[in-house]
Amino acid sequence: MATEQQAQRPHKKLASREELAASGLTKRNQDFMWQVQEQATDDQLQAGLLAEIQTTLLAGQKTGQTAKQLYGTPQAALGIQTKTYVQDHSQPAYASYGFWPIVIDNTLVFFMMFSLMFGLMLLFSGRQLAASGQAGLGSFGILALCLTAITGGLFFGSWAMAVAPRKGAKPRGWVYRIAVTILLFGAWFLCYTSFAYIPLTINPILPGWVYLILAGVAYLGFRQWRQKTGMQGGFLGGRPTNTK
Repeated sequence: MATEQQAQRPHKKLASREELAASGLTKRNQDFMWQVQEQATDDQLQAGLLAEIQTTLLAGQKTGQTAKQLYGTPQAALGIQTKTYVQDHSQPAYASYGFWPIVIDNTLVFFMMFSLMFGLMLLFSGRQLAASGQAGLGSFGILALCLTAITGGLFFGSWAMAVAPRKGAKPRGWVYRIAVTILLFGAWFLCYTSFAYIPLTINPILPGWVYLILAGVAYLGFRQWRQKTGMQGGFLGGRPTNTK
């Protein structure tokens, strides 16, 4: 259908795959523009709509916004609000990204959050904590931090797949959701408290400023991951739905 449409307008040259690759767009945005131009009419091409969409995508990349976040679908970008588009955006879609992408997403979030918290605490209260001889200081260790972030990603990924609404899935009962939430977050809390007793010889506590740097690196990794996958929702992911 799209090939026939292109053949009927030989006077209007469409961008090739190579030209889109050289345009500065990400791979996902290149695919999006390819679909847009295949479905565009002659009037839309002559009006410069494609150039406007491409400019918007390039600008959005600088802030980590994807074509899906900006437009939703190629049809929506061209002003065609289809019934399918409305239905697909009327329910949360976070769980639809799959288990492992959600695990990676939340591991980065938890690593960033705990690194920031540990860094601030050690900078402003490090001496008091050390002088107190408080048991369980190993929770500030770098190995404990990594394990806390990884298990948090695994547990929250499991929670999302088990509880969060997904396209075409029957909603879970509230008793089930509460039970799964208590079970998984309780298990994560037990893991977190047990990591505090890892020997400091293999779980050194780093200076506070190092944890703050690690938090910044984790944030950059998180933004890059969101840009690569187009994920929305979760703890720091913006809007999970679009009911427009």
